[in-house]
Amino acid sequence: MALLEAKGIKKSFGGVTALKNGNLTCNCGKITGLLGANGSGKSTISKIISGIYKKDEGTIIYDKKEINFSSPSESKQNGIAMVFQNLSLIPDLTVWQNIVLGNESKKKVFLDTENAMSVSKSILDELNPRININQKVRNLNSAQQQIVEIAKALVSNPRLLFLDEPTAALEREEVKNLFKYMRKLASKGVGMIFTSHRLDEVLEICDDIIVFRNGEDVGTIDFEKEGKDKKTILSLLTGSSDFNSTKKVYKDIKDVCILELHDLKHGKELNGIDLKLRKGEILGIGGLAGQGQTELMLALAGYYNDIKQKAILDGQEIKLNKVSTMIRNGIYLVPGDRQKEGLFMNCSLYQNMLYSKMGHKQPLFIPRKKYRDEARQIVKELSIKTDSIDTVVLTLSGGNQQKIVVGKWLPFDVKVLLLSDPAKGIDIAAKKELYDYIMKLVNEKSMSAILYASDNNELIDYCDRLLIMFEGKVVKELNKNEINDRNIVAASLHVKDEGGELG
Repeated sequence: MALLEAKGIKKSFGGVTALKNGNLTCNCGKITGLLGANGSGKSTISKIISGIYKKDEGTIIYDKKEINFSSPSESKQNGIAMVFQNLSLIPDLTVWQNIVLGNESKKKVFLDTENAMSVSKSILDELNPRININQKVRNLNSAQQQIVEIAKALVSNPRLLFLDEPTAALEREEVKNLFKYMRKLASKGVGMIFTSHRLDEVLEICDDIIVFRNGEDVGTIDFEKEGKDKKTILSLLTGSSDFNSTKKVYKDIKDVCILELHDLKHGKELNGIDLKLRKGEILGIGGLAGQGQTELMLALAGYYNDIKQKAILDGQEIKLNKVSTMIRNGIYLVPGDRQKEGLFMNCSLYQNMLYSKMGHKQPLFIPRKKYRDEARQIVKELSIKTDSIDTVVLTLSGGNQQKIVVGKWLPFDVKVLLLSDPAKGIDIAAKKELYDYIMKLVNEKSMSAILYASDNNELIDYCDRLLIMFEGKVVKELNKNEINDRNIVAASLHVKDEGGELG
């Protein structure tokens, strides 16, 4: 039975068409995958149904009644909840306070604190029992915050649940727990719309999919009736049947060291890292989330000013305690959180390119024509979809924003590019374009890269060598054909295999 039917939905923002003919259906007790490139309209239609945006045209039938909610609180009161990709948590409130916010139960005129804490804990016990409900949200890591965001939507006992990239920050065990909970909800008749750029997850958890492209739905697949074929899905996503997966070809890399670390330590996160990076190499950093990978990337970018150890870059000792020092020496960071760490969201594309030059010595007069020409060239090389270099980056899709995070470093003499989960939250096609360009840079400019990715497939597809981290240390090195999912998981979990200890 159809729980939701959205038909002919149209929506424009300031003359830009986000949806020209969006149709979306979800049945009771079913998990429907909503797929599409960034900017395809899938987030817009989700936000219209959940009351965040108002539609321009079209009809939405929910629970056999036509609806047109004016706010998220109204949609939640009617059994529709949404898990946001961009977190809606309040950092200075505790975990349980965030979860029940807006869904508080009362004893007469007072908040029923005991019940609120009990309900919060019961949900978290199924998703991640290690999270302390009395801890402030600001003290949680990104994966834990995402779990709290999910719990916040679940506490209202929704009949229709939108999950927008809920697994992007989660580690494998947390994804497993979430999927178990989703199946439990489906068995109770809850309908779910699941958005993810990880195709394997979609194939695992969804009953059917709807694909959006250029503001409209372009195809549906019922997995039970039509099976699960990746090529068919990719052709719907891209509009092309010619979408070959990456074919790994290992190149010969000379044993010439560009960057070397010895016994790097910082707080509890880095417990003595030894690392050698060769010229022209893409060195991967893997392991379960939260084992020090992000902190290693930040340390190499000069983020921690209390680090006393030095690095050897191209034969010369350099200090690791200043970002400006690392930039001047040709080490540049591409962070995964583009909104908080990579871009000035309310500034233009050109301004973001300009700000990246501030770490370098500048001429007395800024050569604006030269810099604007550089910005246009980067837009062209990276196929960034924008009408002008003066477009505010907040209005661009996530994939195009992430291309700018990479592109702003291209005018410089890059020796080492630090890639900290660079493709997190961008669509399949944009991800391939981004990595193809990074591979081209590495090959043509003989630069090197260190890649941390939460998705093992990215490490498998693009790395020449892989270091697995556990509790702030490198516990395993995998080379070339050793880099596969089985070995990565085994090393990450410290398990043994018949051929010997893998972790």
